Amino acid sequence: MDRETKPSQTPRPQPPRQPRARIPLPFEKRPFDAGSWAYEHRVGLCCMVIAYLAFGIVFVSAKIVLQQRVTYNTIYMDLTDLQAALPEEQEPEQRDERSDYRDVRNLVSDENGRNESVGERSASSGNLSEATEEFMESLDEEAAAVVRRIFHSVVAGESIASIARALRAEKIPIPSEHWKRIGAPVRAAKYTDPYAWSTTTISYILKRPEYTGRKVLGKTVCENYKTKSTRKTAPEEQYIFDGEIPAIVDEETWNTVQRLMGTKRRAPKRQNTPNRLTGLLYCADCGAKLTHRSSLVQGKYLDDAFVCSSYRQLTRDCTMHYIPTAKMEAAILAAIQRVSWYVRHNEAEFIERVREASDQHQENAVKEYRQKVSKAQRRCKELDGLVKKLYEGNATGKIPDKHFTRLLAEYDEEQTGLEAAISQWQEAIESWNADRLKTDKFIELVNRYTDFSELTTPMLNEFIEKVVVHEGEGRGNSRRQRIDIYLNFIGAFEVPAHIVTPMEAEEQRRQQEEQTAKEAHSQELAKAREEKRKAEKREFTARKKAGLLTPEEQAADEARLAHNRAWQKEWREKRKAAEPPKSPKPKSLKELAALQKAGADLTPEEAERLAAYRERKNRQHKAWYERQKAAQPPKPRTLKELAAAQVAGQPLTPEEAERLEASRSRKKNAYQELKAQAETDPAAAAELARRRAYHSEATKKSRQKMYEEAAAGNPAAQARYENFLAARRENYHRKKHDEKGEQIA
Repeated sequence: MDRETKPSQTPRPQPPRQPRARIPLPFEKRPFDAGSWAYEHRVGLCCMVIAYLAFGIVFVSAKIVLQQRVTYNTIYMDLTDLQAALPEEQEPEQRDERSDYRDVRNLVSDENGRNESVGERSASSGNLSEATEEFMESLDEEAAAVVRRIFHSVVAGESIASIARALRAEKIPIPSEHWKRIGAPVRAAKYTDPYAWSTTTISYILKRPEYTGRKVLGKTVCENYKTKSTRKTAPEEQYIFDGEIPAIVDEETWNTVQRLMGTKRRAPKRQNTPNRLTGLLYCADCGAKLTHRSSLVQGKYLDDAFVCSSYRQLTRDCTMHYIPTAKMEAAILAAIQRVSWYVRHNEAEFIERVREASDQHQENAVKEYRQKVSKAQRRCKELDGLVKKLYEGNATGKIPDKHFTRLLAEYDEEQTGLEAAISQWQEAIESWNADRLKTDKFIELVNRYTDFSELTTPMLNEFIEKVVVHEGEGRGNSRRQRIDIYLNFIGAFEVPAHIVTPMEAEEQRRQQEEQTAKEAHSQELAKAREEKRKAEKREFTARKKAGLLTPEEQAADEARLAHNRAWQKEWREKRKAAEPPKSPKPKSLKELAALQKAGADLTPEEAERLAAYRERKNRQHKAWYERQKAAQPPKPRTLKELAAAQVAGQPLTPEEAERLEASRSRKKNAYQELKAQAETDPAAAAELARRRAYHSEATKKSRQKMYEEAAAGNPAAQARYENFLAARRENYHRKKHDEKGEQIA
């Protein structure tokens, strides 16, 4: 129902219209910027939305044209991927936060999934990948034994082709066939022969770091999601986790195999395997590797040696650096034997010497790198100042734009190179500070071997890092050539020169025997030649005396004699002309002695001659006297010496003991007779009193000396003094006991 209004009433004022609620913008609370304009004007808001859309279209189009990865998230989320372009210093921190390689594996799988086409991925493919990863995390002993055999065969010097032939001959299944037999997922293509081992398969096995216990993720990355083109990633782009899977081979064996595979080896003609020293020998002058050469003559290899590859190919101005293979192997074996024996018998000294050499080398290298870093940092600061001044000059118009662009590019290139060099030098400093020569690994390697009598291929590959060969000096038997042998883990270690190992002693003895036998053989040959010459001469002389020489032989003999006479005359004349004038004949020693006895004066030279002669005569006479004395039978020891020897506990012969006992009996009997005479004879009583006083004084002095020696801390004197006191106490108690028994009786 409509309401009626009175015309006299005024209309009620309407309340003001409330503003419509707007969508809050991120810059709503920040005035004085572009957001304030867009907030106040609807046209500005529309322009901002259109600008955002245009920027998104241009961004995605640019990434498609440049064949970069496009994610299906928002542009903001794609911009967060730019943190991968941050400096390399932040990458280790980001990687360390990912403690589990499974999380990284999931991230890499998700990223690869985004790079594929929009269509659905096969569920079986994902399940196969996960099952394969889980299978690799467990250790299959049967497959591990085959892998170890392949690695050890390479270390032993076998070629990859020979390893493949051996595996095919023994009917060992290939990896795909083995996985299929044990029920593991197989991703390989179809195959007809389950034992068709190839060099490609074995090479792939030898290059996989997973066999050392390392898990590597992110080996490849998709470049174009349309064409699905991929590229191999650099080592710094990969994710490596140590100890996440069981290790099949140790780190040293894997490194040795990689070094052997990185060396190109070519087998000589009519041979299946290359020389085992190939790739280990280096030229000391040009740094190139030495190549092996041999010549086949009548089924035998002659001139088996190594020469510088630069000299052989005429690529550089270098010398031959010729060294026979046998001598090289003998030198390497001798070095390994010497160092191994030194390590086993002087382990503590070996560790100390290696660490001292490492510290000295480290100190020098770190000092040099620090100087380079300091110099490069100063130059970087100078470039920063130059770039700042360059910008100021360009802004004020003092420097044109073309000069500004050119100079800025040069400064930027120089600064980029300096920063890369600084990073490399700092890494070297850190590695030097953190890395020590691993003496424990070398000691473990030495203890692994028990026989060093023969140089085997595994021993060569595990012990030797490289050998630097210098140019030889001299010719023939006098040729000498320096060889620097670098061992794994310790480098060019030198055993002290005064140490002679048993192997070296045996080798020296053998060489001495060979030299002696060679000299004896040469003497026998010379003696045989001399006997033959003498026999021919005797036969010729006999024929000459008998007049049986032919006219030609007579003429030749006369010419020979005439030539000899002329030559001898000429030689005597030359010798006589070359000799200095003879000095007057010196006086004899007899004449000099007579002149000295007569009181005549002698020259200093004559006096020195006479003194030296007399001294020589005295030495000769003394030596003769000593020989005569030594030839005489030894004199018997005196009674005093025998008594001292008995006290010292030295054994005596029956004759000496009988002599000593007889002497003591005579003295005892004489003393008893003196005591009996002293009762009636005053002279005997005086003699007895004198002897008793002498004995008492001697006993007193002996006891005083024994006490002083014991007080000085002599252990033997202390023991002797304790025994003396114990004997005195025993005698005292025995005497008291005897007296008490007499009183009772």
